Amino acid sequence: MDSQLLIENAVRIINMFQYTIMSVFFCRMLCCFLPKKEGYLMDILIFISGVFIPSMVIDPNDMFNVTLAFIWMLLLMLFCFKGSVISKLSVTAVIYPLIIALNLLISEFSLKIWLAGGKSFLLDMAVSIADGLIHILFWYFIYRTFVSKVRQASRLYSQNTWILLGIICLASLVSITVCTYYTPEETYKIWPCAVACMVTNIGSLYLAEYFVNTIRHEMEQNSLKLQRVYYEELERNQAEIRRFRHDMNHHLLIIRDLFDQGDKEAAHAYFQELESQIAPQNRCFCKNSVLNAVLNSKYNKAADSSIDCFFRIDLPEVTAIDQVSLCSIFANTLDNAIEACLKIPEPEKRKISLKARIAENEFFSYEIKNAKINAVTVEKGKYISDKKNRSEHGVGLTSLQRTVEKYNGTLRISYDETSFTVVILIGNSL
Repeated sequence: MDSQLLIENAVRIINMFQYTIMSVFFCRMLCCFLPKKEGYLMDILIFISGVFIPSMVIDPNDMFNVTLAFIWMLLLMLFCFKGSVISKLSVTAVIYPLIIALNLLISEFSLKIWLAGGKSFLLDMAVSIADGLIHILFWYFIYRTFVSKVRQASRLYSQNTWILLGIICLASLVSITVCTYYTPEETYKIWPCAVACMVTNIGSLYLAEYFVNTIRHEMEQNSLKLQRVYYEELERNQAEIRRFRHDMNHHLLIIRDLFDQGDKEAAHAYFQELESQIAPQNRCFCKNSVLNAVLNSKYNKAADSSIDCFFRIDLPEVTAIDQVSLCSIFANTLDNAIEACLKIPEPEKRKISLKARIAENEFFSYEIKNAKINAVTVEKGKYISDKKNRSEHGVGLTSLQRTVEKYNGTLRISYDETSFTVVILIGNSL
């Protein structure tokens, strides 16, 4: 009797050690999806949840534990992790079916083995240790296989991508929950469902890499466009310099002749006209060379259209917002602002004001305001322009919304009869 009690206590200690190790891999996996909130309390809650949630015993017709696992998992994501509610719900839809399906299968096979082995005490202890080892190996496999894929996904996923991932895993969530709630007497009939749920959700993690590659390809395309704008602007400036050098001798000869003739007023007037023509076209709006090229391109385009522009930009050379996203914010909003101003017949009423900075609290703030005369139409939350091609309606603002969501920022749009304003706030931008 004493030896049996000693063995039981030893197995309990081994199980505690096993589930502690399992919790480490489980929690690391969750932190790959979404960043955890700061504080020791959050660390403790996440670790304790990592011990109990994935190791929760799930038996057929076990409504209590299945429901408890779902609620606990959902509350853990909502209160201990950063990110949007949609992303937290999607992570729950991915992880929860894996927990229920794995634990249900382990419970079923453990019971079958124990019964087949004559319900012996030693076999019961061995099955208990094997249970812990399977949990460790499973979550270690999930973590090591998908750590890089999930981390990249968490940085690049937009709100719509999180929704799509959640919808894909929703079928697994519902099916494994219903099968566990209403398990038939022949419990082996739900094994294929449990296996299918695990395969589906593990497959969704592989699908995350496909989503990431698609998003990265789109970013690379945008990066190439920005580089083209940069080099086009550089080539235009070089061409201006070459033309200026070529014509300078002629201009100097004309000015010298006017002075030789004693016509100082004509020489001064000619010099002023020449000065206005050779005014620098490439202004330094910020330290980021690519963004500066984009801003110069848009500024010159606006100036050529007699649009009065005011830019106040205070940004460091490097920010936490990637260069493509940063340029996309400026380019899309400036394109929309220029397009709206061009519809104003009186050039003196065409105005654009742009302010951007990173404050001491590391918040990126962006505000662009433009004059307008056209009416603003909104359908199903999408801004509709008067472009002939309806597929292009609201594309710029939709892209802007995706960029802001990627950094968990906020986008606010306001307008009246004469102006349209876009304000963006993104935290931790340094």
